[in-house]
Amino acid sequence: MRAIPEELTTLISDLETFLSDGLKAENLSKKAKEKREVFIKRIKDVKLGFPQDFKDKSGEDTDEDEVDSNNDGGSLHSERTDKDEDGCEGAQQSPPVAAQDLPSVFKAGYLEKRRKDHSFFGTEWQKRWCALSNHIFYYYGSEKDKQQKGEFGIDGYNVKMNTNLRKDSKKDCCFEISAPDKRVYQFCASSPKEAEEWVKQIDFVLKDMTGIIPEEEEEDQEMYDDVGPAEPAAAEPGPIDDDIYEELPEEDMPTPPKPPPKVEPLSKPTPPVAVNKSTDYQNFYQGLWDCSGDQPDELSFRRGDAIYILSKDYQSFGWWVGELKGAIGIVPKDYLMELYAM
Repeated sequence: MRAIPEELTTLISDLETFLSDGLKAENLSKKAKEKREVFIKRIKDVKLGFPQDFKDKSGEDTDEDEVDSNNDGGSLHSERTDKDEDGCEGAQQSPPVAAQDLPSVFKAGYLEKRRKDHSFFGTEWQKRWCALSNHIFYYYGSEKDKQQKGEFGIDGYNVKMNTNLRKDSKKDCCFEISAPDKRVYQFCASSPKEAEEWVKQIDFVLKDMTGIIPEEEEEDQEMYDDVGPAEPAAAEPGPIDDDIYEELPEEDMPTPPKPPPKVEPLSKPTPPVAVNKSTDYQNFYQGLWDCSGDQPDELSFRRGDAIYILSKDYQSFGWWVGELKGAIGIVPKDYLMELYAM
């Protein structure tokens, strides 16, 4: 039997990949889906009729991450191309593990993973559920898979954003994990923010593996717990801010009491008769803080002003009646202190 030319076997394999995988996620009409299934079946029949020509292509026809749609845990005979390649590069290979059984997951979610080798008809970016567990990066067909499609240890790798992987609207959502003499893994997130979170989390784990983060935390701890006998060097005395002595009392400034009930007008109370104010030292007070009256019958004054108290009838309400420079009004008694020491 005459052998089929390699160009035709490659073309048939690429067509099968395009129909099976490339159009899998497309929203096709019912008629188009039926035609797609017919073509796939015809291609498989052709390949079965020429097994000697396609047996060497079996490993190339299947995508490196192909999933059997009828198997929740992924195809049992799925090619572990990534694992085989990683094994040649010295990367650690892990046993099959279900996505839900991964321990110590630092970050997980759906990403688009770029295939290492893709044909003209194949899909370059494939949706994968990815998870960073301990120091291993796993990727699955979905979060319900019972077996990973591939994984690689991130030890020795670097992670960074890469806006040159795509030319469409998702170019700012791409990042790559690379290392010298090892395979470069390239991913695309749903948004630039999500990509930056992946990069940040992977970088955090990488620094933790190299011991950078523990050393920084230990230094911070020593800085706060340092209670040694060494005394700090004396600093040169700076200019003293006199305003500080004026601002400190404001922290304890009491809230002005509510004005007393206005039974009678207080605008011009009559001072007691036969009292010589010039010698009535006990009724002289000075302002502790600036006070601005909110009502017409309240007396405004500044700190240090000498106020003569005419009446203490409203003392139960926290107010006195005072006189300042001929103006008479009520003042909060908590804002005053005796002017003369008796």
